[in-house]
Amino acid sequence: MCNRLQQAWCVSVVTMLFWAALVSGQVPYPIYTADHLASTMESLGPNFTATMQFVDARNYPAAKERVARAREQLATTVVFWRQHEIDDASRLVQDTVALMDLLDDALSVTSVDQQTVLRLAGEVRANCDACHQAYREEDPATGELRLKAGFGG
Repeated sequence: MCNRLQQAWCVSVVTMLFWAALVSGQVPYPIYTADHLASTMESLGPNFTATMQFVDARNYPAAKERVARAREQLATTVVFWRQHEIDDASRLVQDTVALMDLLDDALSVTSVDQQTVLRLAGEVRANCDACHQAYREEDPATGELRLKAGFGG
């Protein structure tokens, strides 16, 4: 087992190696890959679908939990778009996260306005659809969505 001095030394060495690689322009690993993006989208979609099911059932606490989780997942994807310098997609993600925040706010009041919630959810869905239209395509063999060629995939 390492003592504290040995642990501190190991952390210092690893940190120095990381910064040396970063300064030299060599990033030791991809920050957020196309596989990460695909995995996130595979779980984000069902979370937002569940949000809408709970909204339809007027189960606002459950809807709030799901939209918070979907927002958390979506927010991480901005790293991918920034890494690949795709500003339009990055802005779409940021705008959609902001809409999800508004949706969360609308679900957090004592007397929820169903029409406001549905309007905000529709705006979130429209942004998702716009991003998918621009950056995703269906794989003809599997029918699954994938990142279009040329966008870091």
